[in-house]
Amino acid sequence: MSLINKIRLKSFWILDSLEGGHLKKDLNDIKQSFKIKSFSQLQKRNAPILKELLDTAVNSSKFYNQYKYYKTLDDFPIVDKSIIKQDLDLINIIPKTSTGLHKVSSSGSTGTPFQIYQTKRKKRRNKADVIYFANSVGFTIGDQLLFIRLWVEKYKKSFLLRKLMNIIQIDVEADLTDSKIEKLISKIKNDNQPKGFIGYPTGFEKICKYLDKVKSLPLECNVKSIIATSESLYDVVRKKMEYYFKAPVVSRYSNEENGIISQQMINDKHFTINWASFYIEIFDINEDKPAKPGELGRIIVTDLYNLATPLIRYDTGDLGKLCNFDNDNIPKFEIVTGRIKDVLYNTEGEIVNPFIVYNGLTPFPELNQFQIIQKSKKKYILKINIDSEFTREQELLAYYNSYLGDDANISVEYVDEIPVLSSGKRRVIINLDKPKAKNEKK
Repeated sequence: MSLINKIRLKSFWILDSLEGGHLKKDLNDIKQSFKIKSFSQLQKRNAPILKELLDTAVNSSKFYNQYKYYKTLDDFPIVDKSIIKQDLDLINIIPKTSTGLHKVSSSGSTGTPFQIYQTKRKKRRNKADVIYFANSVGFTIGDQLLFIRLWVEKYKKSFLLRKLMNIIQIDVEADLTDSKIEKLISKIKNDNQPKGFIGYPTGFEKICKYLDKVKSLPLECNVKSIIATSESLYDVVRKKMEYYFKAPVVSRYSNEENGIISQQMINDKHFTINWASFYIEIFDINEDKPAKPGELGRIIVTDLYNLATPLIRYDTGDLGKLCNFDNDNIPKFEIVTGRIKDVLYNTEGEIVNPFIVYNGLTPFPELNQFQIIQKSKKKYILKINIDSEFTREQELLAYYNSYLGDDANISVEYVDEIPVLSSGKRRVIINLDKPKAKNEKK
């Protein structure tokens, strides 16, 4: 670590110490939680925190007052963005007009736009989570952070703050043309300080396409960590980023309203759940009942640390599948995938595991971009972006027919570019039909 980065790190913790050392206490608490190897012991450790949340909610929130005689978390209802948006004033423990609250807005690019409020305590916990999970894959406070996202005005840092935080803001749309990528690569090659990437896989893909185009060799630029967020990460993009930057690539599952819910660790394809700050449940896709063990379902989050707008049994709108149940092990996510609104159905009306879509791309590294669209019950379109002639089209079609159905009508469209959303993210799965699954209530 360079001298200036050491000064940044030292200054960061001195400032926290002057403010009472609360962030370091939170970070130490998170570290202690992750040392626990027994799920029952972890639940026991978190029980008082969960009880404080639920007691505060039933005593101070009009929405939750009717549950004041609760016995367990199971007595509380499932809530989603629509419910929170409609009943925000009733749900809030602390009125939104109070001072010291932090407003968090969700853009709604892939769901319902809404906003909630967080206490300073919750905001600090999120910061501690970020530090812990970044450290776990090799990033240290003070290292240079190459942050790729859609940098709308509300997220942009001032020039001074960027310098103090050692952040390079890279807009996924405006800053990733070939000429700008060339300048970025030159800049980070000539700066030997430790650095890490975080951001949209769409951005990583653009960088790798440029490096492919110029026939680049692996780069010497001291990248220590690469974290993919907000989108599913293709294996081909992961492998290329690891090749060019000689650093491990992991995926992170987080959202604006909660923070970091889970993240892959180095050499682990599963997602380590942030049980230190959340309680996670998996519910049936169609009904408000727990999913069977090992079954894909809706991710339900109880945020242990937000006592402003409590998110108790909050349906994130995303899908996941737990694993690692045996012998009191701490569960992980085997799969974390996109929103339930963007799942595919086979020709029999059954939901297709989203992992199948992504897994099917692994044997086809020649594909630059891919999107599958369900137009109707039996009609699907595969959109493909590729640099040369695709000679394995029938092989790809056979793979998807085996899961969608022999009677699935799958056509292929070759495109120059698959457009991104206004958020800068790209959807891999689009369902324009939205049929009901076999077991879904009419």
